[in-house]
Amino acid sequence: MAKEIPEKARFEKVNCDISYMKKKHVSVQPDEQFSEPQAKVLTLMQFARKAGKLVYGYEQCIKQMEKNKIKLLLYTTDLSQNTKNKLMNYLKHSDNILKMKEFGTQEELSASLGLPFTGIIGILDNNFASKIITYLNG
Repeated sequence: MAKEIPEKARFEKVNCDISYMKKKHVSVQPDEQFSEPQAKVLTLMQFARKAGKLVYGYEQCIKQMEKNKIKLLLYTTDLSQNTKNKLMNYLKHSDNILKMKEFGTQEELSASLGLPFTGIIGILDNNFASKIITYLNG
């Protein structure tokens, strides 16, 4: 015999604001707040994430940079100055030559990609990286 679900549990309203999406890591589609090139970049980043060609967070990006796997490093406009300084110092003292671009805010990227709140994203694939650079420059 099937167990009956209480009425209150069946019709519980879910709060779908940005803070809920950050906690639950819900992915959303790029909407009107982004220009066409920005929406294309976010779509490419979603594909890269699904393909396993995207890393996020300072520690993971540094690990992949040590292995020379990162082709493009994206950081957000609201990234803390301390983190930017640590990143620049690491790049000065390493032989890595990689492209860095500033893109979006932490809230926008995290909500759009379904990631925890993060400010640094590394792209591991040359094809994704070159297309993202094309959209960001053009």
